[in-house]
Amino acid sequence: MFAGADLNSRGLGRLLVIVRVAKKLGKSWVARHEKDGLDEWKIATFVRSQYLLGSFERTEPDIAMFRFRFRKGGGHLVQATLWARERKQDGIVELVIYKGHVEPVES
Repeated sequence: MFAGADLNSRGLGRLLVIVRVAKKLGKSWVARHEKDGLDEWKIATFVRSQYLLGSFERTEPDIAMFRFRFRKGGGHLVQATLWARERKQDGIVELVIYKGHVEPVES
């Protein structure tokens, strides 16, 4: 109930968010990191939830940047940065992830 009220106060209550990974990024970057446990489903689910929570940075008016940490196969902590192009039309938001970068986290 509280989360719904918070979403409604920001105008996101009835928002339909579609997240896609660009074909070129999916074939190269995502494929390279699948062995680390990162796949399109996990990326899309993360980006959608963070978008609805408003937990992202804007680098340009229509570009959103998302950051998240995960453990690679060997237990090393890494941070992924994803850039998504945002398009809004008739209450539907489409986020197309077009760029990704992974770097080790210094602990």
